[in-house]
Amino acid sequence: MHAGNKLRTLSFITGLIILLYIMSFLFLPVNTGAEGLYKKAGGIYKEPKNTIGYLSIGDSECSTSISPMEIWNDYGYTGFNCGVPGQRLQDTYYLLEKVLNKQSPKVVLLETNACFRDFKYINALENTIDEKTKKLFPVYQYHNNWRYFHFYMLKNIRAGIAEKPSPVYKGYQYNIINKPYTGGPYTMETDEVFDIQEQPLLYLTKVNELCKEKGITLILYSSPSPKCWNYAKHNAVKQFADKNNLDYIDLNLSLDQLSIDWTTDSRDGGDHINYYGAKKVSAYMGSYLSGLNLLTDHREDPRFTSWNTELKSYQTQTNQ
Repeated sequence: MHAGNKLRTLSFITGLIILLYIMSFLFLPVNTGAEGLYKKAGGIYKEPKNTIGYLSIGDSECSTSISPMEIWNDYGYTGFNCGVPGQRLQDTYYLLEKVLNKQSPKVVLLETNACFRDFKYINALENTIDEKTKKLFPVYQYHNNWRYFHFYMLKNIRAGIAEKPSPVYKGYQYNIINKPYTGGPYTMETDEVFDIQEQPLLYLTKVNELCKEKGITLILYSSPSPKCWNYAKHNAVKQFADKNNLDYIDLNLSLDQLSIDWTTDSRDGGDHINYYGAKKVSAYMGSYLSGLNLLTDHREDPRFTSWNTELKSYQTQTNQ
């Protein structure tokens, strides 16, 4: 190869590496703003090390269903909602892996909707890009974030503007819009089992193995969602939970116990619950966590006074 061709090749490779680094920096979830369509879960990295007792992870069914501040108010448990709209289980796994570098939660709550989001189109990429490369270039994991990119990010980077303090929602996606679900009963029992595809099953298994390795209690849960849930999906998750000795909480089968009212508790016609529904789900999950006797009530602990301060702001912002 001529010296000129070598130089051009080297320049191309160098430029490509630089581009991947820049794209990874821009597309990686690094903020916790709960106000937008994409609730970036990186806000948990701002929490003091090893102060989070539980995490909730998953897609938008997670981000809209559990409010850590409600659970703090009732039980004093420190939690963070790492749900990201549209998230696939591969992203959930890598995000959890990254969070566990700084936090040591005793419980992880995995919302199950992402188990049924297949992503065969990345199979070839998964087979050719190893995990070390993904860590080096996170754009491979978060390439879909282009949909949520805004050019003000570049402006802020150029100006060196510091990030604003994290909101008090602890990752929860607050929304009080009310659009009722009017479709009627949707929890009819069946023996049919929905097929969890190969790739989601792979990463569901990897999440389970990671939690076991770290000594974390993994709990699967399904948020109330007439549009996303059906009994065949329940059976699929239940099979996985039973096979792996995991607890599975299907809130779609506990609507009466939750007192879910579909005329007031959905924001989009039965896809996601709104804040009023999330208060009920959070109360239920808080009670469940309490029954595990794994978490500590920190409300009187002076090391966690900031949580009580943030609770006041949270209650003001949610008009409590």
